[in-house]
Amino acid sequence: MQASTSAASCRFPLIDPATATDPTVRATYGEIERELGFGMVPNIFRSLGSQPLVLEGTWRLFRAVVLHGTLPRIVKELIGTAVSSANRSPYALAVHMHSLGVQGVDKHIMAMVAEDRLDDIDLAPSVVALLRIASQSARLGPATITDADLHDLREQDLTMEEIQEAFAAINLFQYVNSLTDLARVPVDAL
Repeated sequence: MQASTSAASCRFPLIDPATATDPTVRATYGEIERELGFGMVPNIFRSLGSQPLVLEGTWRLFRAVVLHGTLPRIVKELIGTAVSSANRSPYALAVHMHSLGVQGVDKHIMAMVAEDRLDDIDLAPSVVALLRIASQSARLGPATITDADLHDLREQDLTMEEIQEAFAAINLFQYVNSLTDLARVPVDAL
């Protein structure tokens, strides 16, 4: 799948923050610019600007899962990389790789996660275990995650809260992948 690179290829209008008139859209865009860490509104959110409540709900879920919680944002972005790579989602993969780079993650580590080469990766065993689950869930479906898999995560000293948070991240990134791929959201100029 080729990543779309122009706003013209997007199936929905990319609402510009500078010209948005809806109060919900303007307020949500303001939060995104302040809190996300990119200093701009990414195209995924701009593509939702014509649907204020969907935009607001998507942002609230994204913020709750990615920007808050007990797992570090880097771990959640690595999960996003694993999910987006398994789904061959060009927009989401590019955004996760950019975010990880900004946060100082080595390009070799990012490439290994994107290529699902986790056997010799220099990450904590608990993170590798979460990435394996993320990749499996994206490739084969969430129903393939067994109680034994959950037990294995617990054996890595992950709390149930951390596991639940990781599962929420997997689910969020599945949604983001579907949304951006169906809408043909162009990759941001990051």
